[in-house]
Amino acid sequence: MGLTIEPPHDHGLTTQEVEQLQKEWGLNHVAAKTIPEWKKILDRYLDWVSLIILISAIISAAVPVNGDQGWTSFVMLILELQFVVWMGYYSDRNAGDAVAELAALSAPMCHCLRNGKWGSLPVKELVPGDIIGLKGGDVIPADSKLIGEGEPLKIDESSLTGECLAVTRHPGQEILAGAVVVSGELDAMVTATGVNSFFGKTMALLAVPPERGHLQQVLNRVSIALALFAVAGCAIILGVLTGHYDNPPGYSIVTVFVIFTSVVPIGMPVVTTTVLAVGAREMAREKAIVTRLSALEEMSGMEVLASDKTGTLTLNQLSLDKEDILNWGTHTKDDVLLYSCLSAKWENNDAIDKAVTNSLGDKKYVAGYKITKFSPFNPVDKKTTAHTITPTGEKLITTKGAPQIIGDMLADPAARQACADYIAERASRGLRSLGVARSDDDGQTWSLVGLISLLDPPRPDSGETIKLAQSMGVAVKMVTGDQFAIAVETCKRLGMGSTIMEGKTVMAGLKGGDEGKPDPVLIQHCDESDGFAGVYPEHKHMIVSALQAKGRLVGMTGDGVNDAPALKKANVGIAVAGATSAAKGAADIILTREGISTIIIAIVRSRKIFRRLEMYIIYRMASSVLILGFFFFAILIFDFEIPTWILVLISMLNDASVIATSYDAVHSSDYPLHWNMTKDLAIAFSIAMVGIVGNVLLVPFVRPDLWFEWPELDTEPALKTPPDNGVSTSGKESALIFLSLSGMVQLNIILTRNPSFWWHFSKKSAPKPSPILLVPVTCFLGGSTFMSVYWNGNIKPDGQRYLFEGAGWHAVLLVWPYVFVFWVIADFFKVAISSVFVKADLIKDELKGHIDGKEKTPGWVKALDWPGETADKISDKIEACFDGMCSCFEKKEKKAKFQRTSVVSEKEGEGQVHVQVEGEKQA
Repeated sequence: MGLTIEPPHDHGLTTQEVEQLQKEWGLNHVAAKTIPEWKKILDRYLDWVSLIILISAIISAAVPVNGDQGWTSFVMLILELQFVVWMGYYSDRNAGDAVAELAALSAPMCHCLRNGKWGSLPVKELVPGDIIGLKGGDVIPADSKLIGEGEPLKIDESSLTGECLAVTRHPGQEILAGAVVVSGELDAMVTATGVNSFFGKTMALLAVPPERGHLQQVLNRVSIALALFAVAGCAIILGVLTGHYDNPPGYSIVTVFVIFTSVVPIGMPVVTTTVLAVGAREMAREKAIVTRLSALEEMSGMEVLASDKTGTLTLNQLSLDKEDILNWGTHTKDDVLLYSCLSAKWENNDAIDKAVTNSLGDKKYVAGYKITKFSPFNPVDKKTTAHTITPTGEKLITTKGAPQIIGDMLADPAARQACADYIAERASRGLRSLGVARSDDDGQTWSLVGLISLLDPPRPDSGETIKLAQSMGVAVKMVTGDQFAIAVETCKRLGMGSTIMEGKTVMAGLKGGDEGKPDPVLIQHCDESDGFAGVYPEHKHMIVSALQAKGRLVGMTGDGVNDAPALKKANVGIAVAGATSAAKGAADIILTREGISTIIIAIVRSRKIFRRLEMYIIYRMASSVLILGFFFFAILIFDFEIPTWILVLISMLNDASVIATSYDAVHSSDYPLHWNMTKDLAIAFSIAMVGIVGNVLLVPFVRPDLWFEWPELDTEPALKTPPDNGVSTSGKESALIFLSLSGMVQLNIILTRNPSFWWHFSKKSAPKPSPILLVPVTCFLGGSTFMSVYWNGNIKPDGQRYLFEGAGWHAVLLVWPYVFVFWVIADFFKVAISSVFVKADLIKDELKGHIDGKEKTPGWVKALDWPGETADKISDKIEACFDGMCSCFEKKEKKAKFQRTSVVSEKEGEGQVHVQVEGEKQA
């Protein structure tokens, strides 16, 4: 269905007509198949982590231990479940809202005629009957029919039909929504919108699968690793509890499930989503719109930025270079500017005249001169001429034009030679040059005033920004379609070096590779080049591929429709200010401010985000291993028992305080950041192992029948009150171990946030912790301390078997120095291991630059990488197995549905148009 009555082409629709048509046809967009809010919440309750919490809660309440049921543990676990589900839900929703708000700022616009006036209009507000203007680079916003007169459109319909060649469409022919205008300019009348459009009918039946970013893969691997580690450890603990000691089965099962719940990364989705959402809003304040949240993390590792020259590194505005003016004879540089401006049009001027007049600045400088006759530029004469009366009444003729033309007009051989030399030298630098001359005898003889050169100058901040990027470990490579000499000159002016590679060389290197892959020599040359000249769209795609083949993470800027493939290929695609809809659709980040300074700000922000995420992952792994390892050895060696509700409390405090890390103060980095799971695992395990040793060794110290007795105060009850119900651990022992364990877990937040020693704050390490982090950590440590001192032993939340009793200040004040000593030891291990990996990274970076490959990686460096690589392979296999099992039936259903709906045909005149829908990222 479409429009049946055509409105006047010279007036467009009226506001009243638009309102009526919108009621009839709706907005011009295909609503994505959104998941109902209730189902999102239900899915969170059915998540494997939530199910573990729920099962632990049910077991705590349903399985009696010594005749008592753990209703306190049940309530606390249910509260933790609500916390995880609803905090995760609101974090995801806020992140989605943040992306939606930012996306609204870059909503696609079109040129539309309404109420007799042309103007910009959001694409979604189009209705059948609207008159729209189309030109090269536009994504056709709705099914339309070309009208009026103008250059035929070349249209890329590959996303609709699969046909890679552009087709030509003339007035009177139909065009489809989603196709891209490659060239030409015509008006069109909208015939169908939204789900009623040809492509919309098919898209409405399909849902685009969510993209799994690199960050999600890292988080999945961490979750799988911790889950497997927890399963193995808890299985052994269960065997020990049921086989070696006279424990009731209910106690063993409840204890194991609660330990498992404390080990799995419950708060990971909440923390990571919050970090990314906060980062997206920070980026928006810097005029950068993030369309894919995981791109924030990937940008932190960007090593190469392939940047457009025109409009990004330069002003995209022809300019006169005052420093390059050559004044001749007795004339000054000011004279050259004055006479060149007299020979230029000030109103309705072309790019050259605009550059010349802008160099003088204000028209008042020529206000005293009267132009009696002006001859504009033409391709034959190649100059402009002005007959002028000076302020003193003298008659003067000035001219500017091609230096060879001006040189032929001169009688002075030296002046003619100066013109020839100026042309040759500036042409070698890719500069356009002009000669300026004057005549005092009505054009009989001419004298040279001087020569000027024109160029598209670099942005004022480009040079400093590039230096800043290089100091941050990001190589900026200029990509331009201009000729070689212009590229060299621009690179020199920007301080980028002059090693320029031409597009034809890129294609030659492609032919030398295997199956369309870049040649190894091309890969090395692309990596060493400072820029690329004479580049076409296919060259950009190959440049990105070559740099990625070298192992670089590549960011690519672009603005045109032909840049979309390269933007999509790059690790981080960046659409610059003024980019076409096609470029924006393929990009991960959209800039609304011109220049590359915003990109540098985005890099700084992304590296801060990476720091927060890495800190959290190290902390989460260390905490999980510490809790599991302590109970494993404490139960195995000392038959240690602790109330399950205390374990749940530690887990709740842990998850609550760690959320504050999303807002913690962090420094950026002077070099690109990459995930090194071997390093993160080593640091986490070193911290955890020190904590395990410290807490396990504390168990015999707090027991009165082992090693020595605690000093007692008259005002405090004795620690050595033995249990009277067959339990191996007294309430005061539980209190002191609780204090030690929770203290180390909480203090590890401060430990893991700093790559150096926790007390060393600098630009190279970490800033001081923010109050938003210190407040919850301090509160929870204070609360744990007071519980360990004052808890009434008669209060037994989960029954008589579980003992917990305040041990008094004397014992607590002895435990705290003990905890602090082991915490500092863990800090030294952390710094030592970090330094080893820093040295290994320096060696790998140095070896990466060798061409011949004769330099071999030291064995100890390979040994450091082996655990992480092995873990990644195992995680990939497990993840693929889970994905296959979970999506098997879904894929079968989608495949059957796709076969029924993916090919839709509709007659247009005599032919058939076939539409093929691909479940990939749409432009």
